[in-house]
Amino acid sequence: MTREEFLARLQRQSPLAEANPAGYKRRVWFWALLGYGFILLLLLGTVGLMAVTLAVGIFTRAFAIIFKLGAVLAVFAWRVLRSLWVKFDPPEGLRLTPTEAAPLLTLLSQQTAALQAPPVHRVLLTAEFNAAAVQAPRLGIFGWPRNYVLVGLPLLQALSPEQAAAVVAHELGHLRGGHGRFGAWIYRVSQTWTQLTEQLEQQAGSSIFSRFTSWYVPRFNAWSHPVRRTDEFAADAAAAHLTSAQTMAEALCAVLVRDATLDKLHWDVVSASLAQLPAPPADAISRLLPLAKTGRLSAADEQTLLTDACEADPDLFSTHPTLGERLAALGQPAVVPALPATTAAEAWLGPSLPALAATLDATWVSTRAELWQERHAVLRQQQERLRELSSRHETGSVLSSDELWELADLTEDHVSGAEALPLFRQLTDDARWKLAARFSIGRILTNADDAEGLTWMKEVMDVEPNYVAAGLALQEAYYQRRGNREQVRELSAVQLRHADTLDEAMAEREAVRPTDTMLPHELTADELRELLTELALPEYGIGRAWLLRKQVRHFTHKPLYVLLVAPSPIVRSRKTESESTWVQSLAAKINLPGEGFVIATGKDYAWLEKAARQHTDAEIFGAG
Repeated sequence: MTREEFLARLQRQSPLAEANPAGYKRRVWFWALLGYGFILLLLLGTVGLMAVTLAVGIFTRAFAIIFKLGAVLAVFAWRVLRSLWVKFDPPEGLRLTPTEAAPLLTLLSQQTAALQAPPVHRVLLTAEFNAAAVQAPRLGIFGWPRNYVLVGLPLLQALSPEQAAAVVAHELGHLRGGHGRFGAWIYRVSQTWTQLTEQLEQQAGSSIFSRFTSWYVPRFNAWSHPVRRTDEFAADAAAAHLTSAQTMAEALCAVLVRDATLDKLHWDVVSASLAQLPAPPADAISRLLPLAKTGRLSAADEQTLLTDACEADPDLFSTHPTLGERLAALGQPAVVPALPATTAAEAWLGPSLPALAATLDATWVSTRAELWQERHAVLRQQQERLRELSSRHETGSVLSSDELWELADLTEDHVSGAEALPLFRQLTDDARWKLAARFSIGRILTNADDAEGLTWMKEVMDVEPNYVAAGLALQEAYYQRRGNREQVRELSAVQLRHADTLDEAMAEREAVRPTDTMLPHELTADELRELLTELALPEYGIGRAWLLRKQVRHFTHKPLYVLLVAPSPIVRSRKTESESTWVQSLAAKINLPGEGFVIATGKDYAWLEKAARQHTDAEIFGAG
């Protein structure tokens, strides 16, 4: 299902949910049961077939035939069970004990009782600015969940105990019973299918169950979307009931503002130290705690954050309402709360806070050390290369176009876009770099709120689809800063269509199939001569070669070539290298004049060889 199709379903179904809530719930219930019904059908069908086979064998005594049929069914049953047995990894975090966090555990016990929610089995402390309630099924798709509550130490240190209690109550609200049981159940079912889909995507190959989920999950998500969105409001209301509407609203506003504060005052500083420090800082979380409690942006910046969040259009694909919608439902204004005198982390973790922060420090370092060191080495190399190229450029040395591009690119990354701009302008007519240089000029100007940049980017986007997604995002950000919401909406729709087009283009370019239409290659004489020179290299071992072009629907100006090759007698006689290894090696070496596939002749591609022989100009090498 494409994004446009999904959105069209939402636009049709949302009015149904508003006009007849009870009837709509019944439909969503049906879709939820359909998923579990399919699972049950697979299991019962498999068991039933094996039972029937066994019964027929007993009554007919045709044991040889039944044995063979039973073996086939056993393989089928194994594939079914294997596709259903998906392991759900538990969430990661530091498990909190009653000794370390007695007030928090007591609060959770009280809230679960008040919300008629299932018991929380484990409470995990993380380094994230977030909180969540997670159910990890111990039996995979068959359920029996273990319930986790995750609380981020930075979040707890940025909120008062009352505000943090409201945040945790909202998360537990998704597990609640009572009047809101149906919405909470649908929310959890959706989370389960989402996790299941993510796990299946990591498995190689396709199964009966994975094919079902690819059809079922998008449709269930579309039908359940209005229910899950309503459940977000219901979870807010449940949290407000346990605390107060004012406290819940303050928590929502504080989360938005404090998160942005920590990003700017702490994490941006940590990221900037990548080039200087060979290893990640050992106290990244501990060092954050004072800033989380007392750090502030300017009053104007904080108010801008709140205003933009409240006035933002809803994300039609997200089940999370905007801040403005949530505050309106609570009947509360958008106000930046005062800094807490005592934070939730201090109140709930007490004297254990420093030791817990130190443990998170160690975990944060261990999970990032390798990547940090790699990135540090790259940045140092880039800085050294920038100094070298800058010195040569400043002393009047002539740089090649590739070197000038490298200098411009490194200058933008390590100095500023303004400094890189004149360097990019020198490449606007270069045969190799003109498109990249012109887009870079457009990006720099647009980010500086210069409307001229839009023209530069559009010129490139019109001829090269690889730049379209980035260009649309830059345009949207430009109009967002200028407050042009109508233009932002139009660009969002264009981005949606382009994303679907990219998906379809990638799908048609990922393989060659017997149903594909093959066309003449249409290479120029110079392109063909260059390719033939390469195909003739003795080390390639090519006996014959045919070149075709696959017909594509999207981005037709970017041809997709298919080079069919037959090995020479010498290659055929080799026993140390298989034909598949040979053709894989060729695919990595041969420079086609565009995207394409290199495929070896053989029975699997007899249809392709037949198609090639139907085009008189397809055989380009080895004829005779």
